[in-house]
Amino acid sequence: MSPLLREIVREIIAREPDLEIVAEHERVDVGEAVAQDDPDFVIVGPEAATDARVRSLVGAGLGLRALEVHSDGKESVLYELRPHRVLLGEISSDTLLRTIRAVPTWEEEP
Repeated sequence: MSPLLREIVREIIAREPDLEIVAEHERVDVGEAVAQDDPDFVIVGPEAATDARVRSLVGAGLGLRALEVHSDGKESVLYELRPHRVLLGEISSDTLLRTIRAVPTWEEEP
C-alpha cells in the first residue's frame, strides 16, 4: 500500500478500542511475519496476497484472515479461512472495520 493509505488504515484501526496493531512490516515474507507476530488478521498489498504462501497460511487452520488492499484504495479483497475471495470494492473506514471484525454484509464474488 502507499504510505498515505497505510497511515489512513493505521489511524482507523488505532481509534478502535477493541483492535490492536501487533506489528507492521514492509516488503517481508508474509509467512515469517505471521509466524513471528501471530496475528488474527493481516492487511497486505496485492503483491503479497497473490503469493501462494499467503493463500496457504489463510487456509491452514490458523484462524488467520487476510485483507488485500490495492494501493489506490479503490479495490480490496478478503481471504478467509477457506480458499475463497470476496470482492469488497473501494476500501472505506466502514468496510475496513467490518472486514476486520468479520461482519460481512457484501455478496461473494461469482
